[in-house]
Amino acid sequence: MTERLPPPREDRALAGRIRRGDAGAFEALFREHHAGLCRFAEGYVRDAAVAEELVQDVFFELWRGRAAWELRASLRAYLFGAVRNRALNHLKRANRERGWLARLGREADPADPSPAPDRAAAESEAAAAVARAVARLPERARMVVELRWRHGLRHGEIAEAMGISVKGVENQLGRALKALRATLGDFQD
Repeated sequence: MTERLPPPREDRALAGRIRRGDAGAFEALFREHHAGLCRFAEGYVRDAAVAEELVQDVFFELWRGRAAWELRASLRAYLFGAVRNRALNHLKRANRERGWLARLGREADPADPSPAPDRAAAESEAAAAVARAVARLPERARMVVELRWRHGLRHGEIAEAMGISVKGVENQLGRALKALRATLGDFQD
């Protein structure tokens, strides 16, 4: 394990100003690192718009939690680590969603354009069960699920459409998926 170096003096000073609510210091930090962080995040998620959302989320969370923020390394290391974690979490969530949709028969099998009658019946039954389960979700969770799965909106687009934060969208999706898993246990692998 490598020894972590303390943050440079100028990083500590800037972090202290941000912690005290200095919007100018925060804006300077944002302007200095935003473009590089977006390129870095895009290397993980392969989508510029999603990368931009992830970086904005990191800065939003930093500003929101600024009073309790403790800088233990350089600002640069902190920011890149936070963006990396956010990108990896996004990829895990996206993979879970794709797997969930595939298990529920939402994605067509290109190798089998006309499924066998028993498979078609099972897929139809699963789709009906999903529709019933989604309809029973609380209104906000149902709206988030429908905007995401039926209309294909990204988290940021859903947040804007519903007037909530991206984190709120993620929370609603998480709760909805948990409820759907519990309700649809018979249709899972």
